[in-house]
Amino acid sequence: MELGTIYIFLISFLSNFIIYLIYKYYFYSKISNKISLVEKYEERLKSIASSKRREKTYKKISKELESYISSIRYYMFLRSMILVGVYIVDLVIILNYLNTNIYLPFYIPYLTVKSNNGEYLMLNGSLFEFIASYILFTPLSLRSNLKTR
Repeated sequence: MELGTIYIFLISFLSNFIIYLIYKYYFYSKISNKISLVEKYEERLKSIASSKRREKTYKKISKELESYISSIRYYMFLRSMILVGVYIVDLVIILNYLNTNIYLPFYIPYLTVKSNNGEYLMLNGSLFEFIASYILFTPLSLRSNLKTR
């Protein structure tokens, strides 16, 4: 295995691990607090037996409830944008500085070129390794420990 391949997988692992740590120590507490507040309001609404009284109570708390839900969406959006930003930075680094050769035993039109030793060289091998590494490590960064019912 080439050293460039190891670097690509190491870069993608570390990037995804850093994103997970950002989520764990920054976003997790904020999101879980907002979810617990939303659950508290939902329990309050469920405990009301009368439908008219439930509607009246919902009208009173709907603005607060919507603000909590929108803040949860905002934190999840921010997390996704950080993930995309890190992916783009990693892609630029890998495509500009790490060139790896991938040899295949078969021909794929538009993706491979026949080399001198009879094998087929994959064009843009670094890109395909980047994609494979992120398919492998993305579940690490998207891992969530939020309590669900």
